[in-house]
Amino acid sequence: MPTTYGPEVLGPPPRPNDQKLWDPEMQAMDPEKRRRLQDTRLNEMVRRVFENPVALFKRKLTSAGIKGPDDIKGVDDLEHVPLTVKQDLREAEAAVPPFGDYRFTSAHDCVRLGTSTGTTGTPTITLWTRNDIWLEYESAARNWWRMGYRPGMIATHAHPAYLYGGGIMLSGAYEYFGLLNVWVPPPDTDELAEQGLRFWMRVKPDIPFMGFSTGRFFEVANKLGIDPKDAGLEFKSMPGFGMGKGLPLMTAGAECYAYLGSGCGVLPGAHLHEDWAVVQAVDPATGRDVPDGEWGNLTVTTLGRDNGLLRYDLEEACALMREPCSCGETSIRGLWGGRFKDLLSSQGKRFQVTELEGALRALPDVSEPTLEYVVVKPTEEDAPLRVRIEKAPAAEDTDAVRDRCEAAIKERLGIVAAVEVLDRDTLPRSGYKTARVVDA
Repeated sequence: MPTTYGPEVLGPPPRPNDQKLWDPEMQAMDPEKRRRLQDTRLNEMVRRVFENPVALFKRKLTSAGIKGPDDIKGVDDLEHVPLTVKQDLREAEAAVPPFGDYRFTSAHDCVRLGTSTGTTGTPTITLWTRNDIWLEYESAARNWWRMGYRPGMIATHAHPAYLYGGGIMLSGAYEYFGLLNVWVPPPDTDELAEQGLRFWMRVKPDIPFMGFSTGRFFEVANKLGIDPKDAGLEFKSMPGFGMGKGLPLMTAGAECYAYLGSGCGVLPGAHLHEDWAVVQAVDPATGRDVPDGEWGNLTVTTLGRDNGLLRYDLEEACALMREPCSCGETSIRGLWGGRFKDLLSSQGKRFQVTELEGALRALPDVSEPTLEYVVVKPTEEDAPLRVRIEKAPAAEDTDAVRDRCEAAIKERLGIVAAVEVLDRDTLPRSGYKTARVVDA
């Protein structure tokens, strides 16, 4: 704890801009030493479960025959710990409102509250202590440094605010790192999108990041005749993207671990912050790790937090890689394969909606200025996959657009699609997460 008060306690100590890693001691740690650190922190967490006690996790441990903290001596023993899923947290909060019985600390010891978006059900509540927030900010700083960000740059984003925890976490992480944080509203309407665009033309960001709402800003810029570059919206590929199947495993969600890792650009995937988490790709049927490089359920055990999660299965696909990387980091790397709820099945093929999106993005007739589409969730295995897609304002021949879309889907996914081409502005828009899979 700091013994003096002053502006220096609001952020990290400065370091040379040409320093290779943000935290070399941890990021380049000998893997065996890091594993011993994980073992120690995991044992401390399990001890708190029994001594605190933390009711939900204690029930899970005792149901598996784990009688005390000494039964879990390290990471190798995690396979004996039952998985926890999001529905467990929802049920705990419903049974013991409002915070459930899975917290390691009292809400009165916390300084921030947030909720999940609720896209997969009732939003759950997340609580952070000052230590938990600091851990996220330091994790984010490792990510920003890998990406080439440096203090003094201008960063912008359009995450939702208020109860949703992601927006304030990202803003705080930017400010902690030393970036000038420009937080604009999500573009729920054309007017709000224009507000952001006009401001960026006054204060041009070095680092634009709007996440799910990026396309909405480009679409409105096109309507207004604004060159996105004039608003600083010129994107460079983030390190680790486009380097193999799957995306870098950068987050386990704000409720678990917002800044889990990021790509270095040397090898595929994201370097994971293993000193603060044990990340596993698990076969949910057995609870055991799948072989490296194969898809399993993303399962995270947080370490070093006041409020943690033990063997939290996010029900998303991930694959882990352990080959040494020449960038200097010694942690394992992870790939993210999408949410299992977004996994579609048609004509004997299983695929993520993002794979279909990749096929369509190469077609200017539907991708300019943005790609707007929905997929009707298949109910008949052998029927053509139904896709609704808006054509570009400049596209004229609807039949030709449909034929090109169906051919692109056939080439990429090997399935037959029935594409319905719509006029621009037919499908609903969202300022944050857009539903791409619909029931009918």
